[in-house]
Amino acid sequence: MKYKTIYADPPWMESGGGKIKRGADRHYPLMKTKDICELPIIKEIVDDNAHLYLWVTNNFLKDGLKVMESWGFRYVTMITWMKDKQGLGQYFRGLTEHCLFGVKGKLDYKIIDGKRQQGLTGFLAPRTEHSKKPNEMREMIEKVSYAPRIELFARERFDGWDAWGNEII
Repeated sequence: MKYKTIYADPPWMESGGGKIKRGADRHYPLMKTKDICELPIIKEIVDDNAHLYLWVTNNFLKDGLKVMESWGFRYVTMITWMKDKQGLGQYFRGLTEHCLFGVKGKLDYKIIDGKRQQGLTGFLAPRTEHSKKPNEMREMIEKVSYAPRIELFARERFDGWDAWGNEII
């Protein structure tokens, strides 16, 4: 099946925290950017006209743009999740996460009853468990982008979405 919407939260090769494991590597195996760029599944599943929502950490913003391009998408904008609690960080403690939005081919936003279905470039939502993204993001994707939809590096399943990843519950 070819998907019109790809939603991905790759396991970026985050490091830090000294001798105590406090980061993502405590929860799941991490991947090098090169390996994320070269994922064979991408060529198999992405429609010629598609949307991509790609979560990036602050440290991996440049890598996210590289992944987006290697998967055949052009960058359009960034969506920022503002959290209610600070997380880890080096120079600055994290209160935000970013999701890059890109388009492959030509796929506009949905139009329903003559109205453009648009999202926002930022939203507030509580931080919960490690790596769990807010439902507000999924709702915005469903509003703006077309089915069929797949979540890559998924950790749980949702109605109306396919899921791919080794962390699925």
